[in-house]
Order: sequence, then C-alpha cells, then structure tokens
Amino acid sequence: MPHSSDNYKWKALLTVAFGTMMGTMDASITNISFPILTKTFGVSITTIVWVTLAYILTSTSLLLILGRVGDLWGRKKIYLYGSLFFTVGLALCTLSQNIFQLIFFRVIQAVGSAMSMACGAAIVTEAFPEKERGLGLGLLAVSVSAGLITGPVLGGFLLGWLHWRSIFWVRIPMGLLVLILALVYLKKDEPRTKTIHFDWWGTLLSSLGLASLMVGVNQLHRFGPNSLLFYGLIGFGFLCFILFVFVEKRTADPLVDLSLFKNRVFSGAVGGLFMMFLTYSAYILLMPFYLLQGLGLKPAQAGVIMTIVSMIAIVVGPISGKLSDRFGQAWFATLGAIITILSFWIFTGLSVNSGIGEMIPALTLAGLGMGLFQSPNNSSIMGSVRKERLGTASAMIATSRQVGISLGTAMAGTIYSSQLAFHRMELGGKELAGPLLERTAVALSFNDAFFISAILMVSVVVSSLMTRR
Repeated sequence: MPHSSDNYKWKALLTVAFGTMMGTMDASITNISFPILTKTFGVSITTIVWVTLAYILTSTSLLLILGRVGDLWGRKKIYLYGSLFFTVGLALCTLSQNIFQLIFFRVIQAVGSAMSMACGAAIVTEAFPEKERGLGLGLLAVSVSAGLITGPVLGGFLLGWLHWRSIFWVRIPMGLLVLILALVYLKKDEPRTKTIHFDWWGTLLSSLGLASLMVGVNQLHRFGPNSLLFYGLIGFGFLCFILFVFVEKRTADPLVDLSLFKNRVFSGAVGGLFMMFLTYSAYILLMPFYLLQGLGLKPAQAGVIMTIVSMIAIVVGPISGKLSDRFGQAWFATLGAIITILSFWIFTGLSVNSGIGEMIPALTLAGLGMGLFQSPNNSSIMGSVRKERLGTASAMIATSRQVGISLGTAMAGTIYSSQLAFHRMELGGKELAGPLLERTAVALSFNDAFFISAILMVSVVVSSLMTRR
C-alpha cells in the first residue's frame, strides 16, 4: 500500500523536489559559464561543451538501469546514494585543475543525478494516495521549472562577482540538505524476499544505444550530415536497441518490461512526453537567439522575458494535476498539447519589428500548454504500472525528457542553422545588407523552426488521446 499519511507525503515531496530542482538547475547554471571556462583552461568551445555533454550522456544512459535497481534494491537507498554522489561531484568540481579533471568530476556528479532522478517520481507516487497522484506529480513539476528559472539567474550573478568555481561550491549546502532530508524523512524500503537476477545484457545494450545515438545527433554540426562517423554512430545505436528488444523478450527479470508498451495508456503517455520535449526544445534553444540577435535586446531583458513561460507553468502545473485527478488525465494533456501548438503557430508570425506585446500571448500559451500537459501526462505513466515497476516508470519519464531535449536541441539547431544560411543568401539578393539582413534572417529562421515544431507537436495530441482509459 502507498504511504498515504498526510505528513509523510509532504515530507517525501519536499525531499524529492529539492533534489529535482538541483538536477534541473545544473545544465543552465553550467552552460552559462562556458565563455569563462574557455578562457580559463585555454581550450576551444568544442572541448568545453563536453563539460555538459559528458554529464548528459552519463545521466541519460543510466536512468533506466537505476530505475530498475531502485525497484529491486530499494528507492530510498538509491536516492540517498544519488544525493551523496551528486554533492561529492560538486565538491570535486571545485578542485579541478584542468578541463579533463572537470569533465571527469562532472561524470561522477551525473551518476548521482541519475540515481536521484530515476527514483524521484516513484517515491512521490508511492507517498501520495492514488486520488491525489496528479497533484503530487504536479507539485513535483514545479521544482523542474524552478530549477530552470533559477539556474541562469544564479549563474549570471555568481560569475559576475565571484570565481567560476562558485557555481559548484554554492550548491554543496543544498546537496547536503537533500541528503539529510532523505535520511530523516524517507521511509525505509520494504525488504525483498524474492530472488531477482539483474539484467546485465539489457543494461549494456541500453547504455550503449542511448550514448551512441545522443553523441551522433549532438555532434551532427561537427561531423556533418554526410559524415560516415555520424551514420556509424546512429546505425550502431539502432542496432543496440534492436538487440536490446531481442534480449528483453527472453530475460526472466528484464531491465524494461516490454509488455508495458502493450498498455495503450503507458505507451501513449511515454510517446507524448518524448515528442513534447523534442519539439519544445526549439523554444529552449532558439528563443535567446531571436531575442538577442533578432530583436537586439539586452541579456537581462531576454532573461526576464524567458522566465514568463516557466512562471506560468509553475502556477498551472499543480492546478492541472489536481483537476486531472478528478476529471481524467487524457483531456488535460491533450488540451496542453493543442495550446502549445497554438503558441508555436504565433511564434511563426513574429518578426524583427515585433514588440513585447506581440510576444506575450505566445509566451503565455507556451507556459499554459506545458503546465497543463506535464502533470497529467506523468500521472498517466505512473498510474499505468504495477507497484514493483514504479522505479522503471519513473526512470522512463526522466529518460524520455532527457533524450527528447537532447535530440530536439540538435534537430532545432540543425534546422535553424540551415535556414539561416538560406535566408542570408535569399535576402542578400534583395539588396538587404548589414545588421538588418542578419536580424531578418535570424527572425525568419526562428519562424521556420517553430513551423516544423508545430507540425510535429500534432503527434503529442494523438498520443495524449491514446491515454483515454
């Protein structure tokens, strides 16, 4: 039975929310330091990017594995070790003497992040009664948005006044707080009486497949679309997943129970979550280019504008989760996807002459769409599996989000770059030149990327409708 005590459910939520906020804050607070790290260590941006890429690859490739480990060996235990590894990784990063040490210590940090993220949603799901599951997951989603908001703001402040190491050591106290909260608040794991064999082949194949696909797609701009290395990595990744399916069907205790995907609710919700973040990555990546290079705004102004989406999602998420508990998850997730399509469609009409007033409706709808979609969608996933598979479902949420953002960012970047070159050439023939040509090309390329994202977002509507019970 779930731990439905009112006191316990809020303690568990508080513990997991703090850990989730630390994890989502990490990418944005680290990426903002890239220009300083490039100068400090005297290396190129192609090397510096591995500070984040190594973190993403490690955490994403381990999520499914650690979700299953949590199911087998105890979620509190895995969450505790995750908080410890993450905090130790932060401390080690502050001691880095060269870029290679920093990248290695980031891998240690990523292992801790993966352990915490893989079990977080499962711990909250168990703590809340079924009729309040959407509310619990909606409040947990607030910590995701809070991390995304505070990362750039805190990072910009620290890097403006202190050493680059401050972006790591300032978070050590928070890591220790999460560790203490987990020790004190989270209930002990129930002892397992059944002997279960760990799926080592499934672990190896899933890790290799995810890592290969993500390196190939994320480095597409470096390898080029005609590179044999690019096609080799993508081909190897798909081969690993084909073998993974073959192995999982024949394993007594599989890493991922493939029968879960026969469940229309589970498969529809996971597919919708992946596609939502794949398409939403266009906003995450390209909005700063449009605001800074297209409209010529200052970074401080752009930062304030970009917080609008997250702030609205923070308010709407818990409300959507609570209402979906009463009226059903599918309709709220579907409505969120439709509203997001509308927001993307408005983005396709913005130009170099657009003012803040024209952007507010699109930003408001984008935040409303994400807030309406995420909590009911996650509730559908967690509510469609048995208790002994909650860790796997929790890890599937984190994996779908991470892989979607990673692949979506690469896709949006490729579309934007190719269209930027096309529009520069086309506008040059119309006797535009200088800053106006560049700003116009940026705005048009921004429009093109959102047009494609809006089309792809239709698949999220279809997937969400599949989750009707």
